[in-house]
Amino acid sequence: MRFTYKAVLLAAAASIATSAFAQDNELVVTATRLASPIERLPADVDVIDAEAAQSRGITNIADALADVPGLEVARSGGFGQQTSLFSGGANSNHTLVLFDGLQLNDPSTPGSSFDGGQDTLAGLDRIEIVQGPMSAVFGSDAIGGVINILPRRGQDGPMQARLDIGGGSFGALNASAGIDGSYGALRYALTAEGYVTDGYDLVPERMSTRTGHADGAESSTFTGIFDIDVTEALTLDLLIRHRQARADFDAFIYPPPTFNEQRADDADLEIAQNDLSVARVGVTWRLNEVLELRATTGALRQDRREEDGGVSTSSYEGQRDFGDVTLQWRPRRLGAFENVGVIAGYETQSEEVDIDQGFAIVIAEQDHQGAFVTAQGDIGRVTLTGAVRVDDYEGFGEEATWRAGASIDVLANVRVYGAYGTSFRAPTLYERFIYFGDPNLAPERGEAWEVGGDGRFAAFAREDGLEFGLVYRRQEITDLIDFGPFFTYVNIDAADIESAEATLTLRPLAWLSGRIAYTHTQAEDATTGAALLRRPENTWNVSVDATRGAFKGQIGWRHIGDRADQIYGNDGFYQGVGVTPAYELFRASLAWAASENVQLYVASENLTDVEHEPVNGFAGAPQTLSVGIRLRR
Repeated sequence: MRFTYKAVLLAAAASIATSAFAQDNELVVTATRLASPIERLPADVDVIDAEAAQSRGITNIADALADVPGLEVARSGGFGQQTSLFSGGANSNHTLVLFDGLQLNDPSTPGSSFDGGQDTLAGLDRIEIVQGPMSAVFGSDAIGGVINILPRRGQDGPMQARLDIGGGSFGALNASAGIDGSYGALRYALTAEGYVTDGYDLVPERMSTRTGHADGAESSTFTGIFDIDVTEALTLDLLIRHRQARADFDAFIYPPPTFNEQRADDADLEIAQNDLSVARVGVTWRLNEVLELRATTGALRQDRREEDGGVSTSSYEGQRDFGDVTLQWRPRRLGAFENVGVIAGYETQSEEVDIDQGFAIVIAEQDHQGAFVTAQGDIGRVTLTGAVRVDDYEGFGEEATWRAGASIDVLANVRVYGAYGTSFRAPTLYERFIYFGDPNLAPERGEAWEVGGDGRFAAFAREDGLEFGLVYRRQEITDLIDFGPFFTYVNIDAADIESAEATLTLRPLAWLSGRIAYTHTQAEDATTGAALLRRPENTWNVSVDATRGAFKGQIGWRHIGDRADQIYGNDGFYQGVGVTPAYELFRASLAWAASENVQLYVASENLTDVEHEPVNGFAGAPQTLSVGIRLRR
């Protein structure tokens, strides 16, 4: 496969990638399962601070992820609509999404992918994104990367209260209330949040089938985190999260006489139920200063139902029960190595689905076990990490994966790193047991290597006046599951993916900073050379942030390049695979701290009101304005 090396040179010249030094000394847990300084990890890591995102008027996870280099967020309309996450150019079902380490990927969907369109930010602390193969750490689905959504936790001290209220275009209203703190040995964090919008017509204006009928959505979520120190060595914890959501959507019809697929408005279609519940109980036993044992058990349940005029047309129910035991050893020093950490674990899962699509029913279950070890340590200026994992699935047997990486500080504030890893995605219950499936499908398998570098330099009379980074990744995925010559699921496809990412951060003044991020992705079918769908070759994100006294402002620009997709003409009829044109969006936000406990904000998305289609046939959001107040005590 040919790669556009001009793009790599451009990326290098622009000083690229997610700069680990952008969050100097910040600890992340997702890359190795061990809390580690971000600037020492041989991995492509981003961290999104939920509080900072909300101050810019961002209320949901999909919008918060949209500026992450290398992560394509493909939303089929506005809030509440199907949203796919393509990490590092891989398929959307190759992105593993976690909630505090719990797998969220929906077992009832055909590809077991995560839908990022319904979840809001208020109950969260941050989101960690690690791109590249991560199956050796987390198992199936982590071919393209891992997104770990981390909730806010209670800290020692008096109760803190939060209240956010906002509203905006298309009848949008959002509100959240939460408390967190401690009471004796008990720490707690509780958040209730909701979002509702009248929406807009999801059929693009260019189509003759558009009627202007708005497609609304709503979502409500409760999150509770509790932990209590039973003794100095023993802690019990409980996590609960429940989300209820619904959304209108529009149709794809097959009108006579040609019965060709056509995109059309339909006021009666809705996802009447899109509920997600997760619960986990855990116990942590600190055996001594360097050894910690932890055990958890819990469950995930996903319930989704589609209706037409109040009559159910399809339903998807999925449940995943799980349990795990991990042993963490942090001796800190071991021979010539410092900051040593090792974690070993055993996991077990049981999945069940009950799917009724009207034309087909799937009722099935499967069990799975996995064991893993990850380790890391520093020797001089070098940080080494490694992971190995073996998974055993009821359907196809064992699958072993591994990952190794090294990061070298070549100067005080400059490093280079490299990593290699293997990965896999297990075939879903739908792919195995639908009438056109195959119970004996093999897993999809990937392998990838990446090299990168990042640094921080003095400039503009500041020690951190300039930051840059570099990441280049090559990935090969084989045994992809798709329809074969007899219209049944088979392991038939393969993909080659190459990508380069770039960021450059400048801080010319104490109150002013700017950031440029560029990503070049070339994702192709390994056999035909055809571009993989919905992965733009070029994306740009530019932002300027200013903080003056009580005011914080941001202006941003996003360019999403041409990309292959399923194309629908201006008459709404399907035309085959083609190219969806590029688009550019501007956004701006301003926040004012009226007092220590009160913040007001105003934000606007798509400032120039550009007509665009993130997914062909689905209108992107027009110009929107939102205002809100955030109270803290």
